[in-house]
Amino acid sequence: MNRNQLKYFAIVCMTLDHIAWLFVDGFNPLIGGIMHLFGRLTAPIMAFFLAEGYEHTRDVKKYTQRLAIFAAISWPAYSIAQHGTLPIWISSGGIIFRPEQSMIFTLLLTLIALRVYDCGMKNWQKVLIITGLCVISCIGDWPVFPIGACLLLHKFRDDKKKRFIAFEIWSILVALSSVFMQWFQIGVVFAPMIIYFIYNGEPGSKKPFHKWFFYIYYPAHLLILGIIKIITLKG
Repeated sequence: MNRNQLKYFAIVCMTLDHIAWLFVDGFNPLIGGIMHLFGRLTAPIMAFFLAEGYEHTRDVKKYTQRLAIFAAISWPAYSIAQHGTLPIWISSGGIIFRPEQSMIFTLLLTLIALRVYDCGMKNWQKVLIITGLCVISCIGDWPVFPIGACLLLHKFRDDKKKRFIAFEIWSILVALSSVFMQWFQIGVVFAPMIIYFIYNGEPGSKKPFHKWFFYIYYPAHLLILGIIKIITLKG
């Protein structure tokens, strides 16, 4: 599979995951768990392509700005999908503020971490800032995992085998940290294998549609699913 095909595969898995969270788990946890199992493939695949994008982008500042813009756009959509309200909401009891952020927010922090890793700061300063980014990522979807994954992918970018091993070990550690609470987290372990054995290294079509689809689809599908959930609950 080329890059575009693998990204679309990840998007399908992500959509199944979100549908399961919002509509399936309540009445059939087994089917929901299987859908989440596929959903665990999305973040590692997106982290991999973020690392690839960082290494090949012509303008990392524009890449960062693009992620920041879509992280801001995705925040209200994510809140509507998760809670049925905007992140800042006025109710009879006062102002409600929900700081939870989407996966694009976490990917933004990941890109910043990569830039810090490559900058001219002292090592202790880099460690301090990247640790802070990991802490901040805890308000985002998929906290910490993409940051660690991308740093390893970037560090071993010149050795495909070491890159895969580091990525796989990190994925196993993350899966083990939560698999006893949610069995489907084991799905994370399979993502590096899919990338290593199935990704052919080709970009696929370079039409702008493929570049922008994920950015637009991510907040759009969250908003649509959130609205459907609200309508369903009211009905």
